[in-house]
Amino acid sequence: MSISGTFTRPVDSHDAAVIFSHTFLSDRHASGMFDSLGRVLRSAGYATLAFDYSGHGSSGDEIITFDPLIEDFRAASGWLADQGFTRQICVGHEFGATVALRAHSPAVQTYVLVSPVLGPLSYDWDMVFSDVQLSDLERHGTTTVPDDSESVRRHFTINKGTLADMSMVSSEKVIRGVSVPVLITHDAFDEETGLLDRTRDAFPLLPDGSVLDMTAPPVGIAVEYTPIEGVPVSDEAVERIAHASSSASAANLPTLPDVATQWATRWVPVGR
Repeated sequence: MSISGTFTRPVDSHDAAVIFSHTFLSDRHASGMFDSLGRVLRSAGYATLAFDYSGHGSSGDEIITFDPLIEDFRAASGWLADQGFTRQICVGHEFGATVALRAHSPAVQTYVLVSPVLGPLSYDWDMVFSDVQLSDLERHGTTTVPDDSESVRRHFTINKGTLADMSMVSSEKVIRGVSVPVLITHDAFDEETGLLDRTRDAFPLLPDGSVLDMTAPPVGIAVEYTPIEGVPVSDEAVERIAHASSSASAANLPTLPDVATQWATRWVPVGR
């Protein structure tokens, strides 16, 4: 199985790099979030590696479940270390955070986890899949999900194991063995989906030095950003988030690029 990625090395970089881990049914760009965050971190002197997990983007086909993605992350982190970047910061988004934590890559010295999934979630699968897809899962065990993003991939392949992985995340299993400090960021939408509550429940299991921080919602969140698909969020909740994203309280919250860069330079400084 081959995986495809984009490695960018600033001329002033040393042995510190950021490795990005996208969520299920996404790609190395994470709807542009990893692109913009990567530019900020490179300007601070870090090399960056953003890659497509197997079954995603330009990488080879694979049924999307945790186990092969964990191996992908280990391979990508190992490749980065082989290039001389032995001090790594992982930025993981949603299920990409879950995968990266379970990979236990020895070169990763800290994590920045954006809206991570650290506990079980309840889904309305009828909101996620069509009747035909649900029938395929029941009769054949697999189905395909169209990729309507700008990615080169036309569809994802999932099975019943994918649904189990998405809904039955064990915080103890995910965090067990993590020994480096973790920064977790959430925005107001995560309060509605339950992700923030899962983090609060799991936080005591994290190593000393770990931090939970709230960041400002992305600009235009009600139009451009949606929570994890299938997690019920009411129209009233969307209206509350739209109001929060333009309120004075949101203006006082730090942005993700700011907190990520501050955390990176604290735990994995560019120059030793």
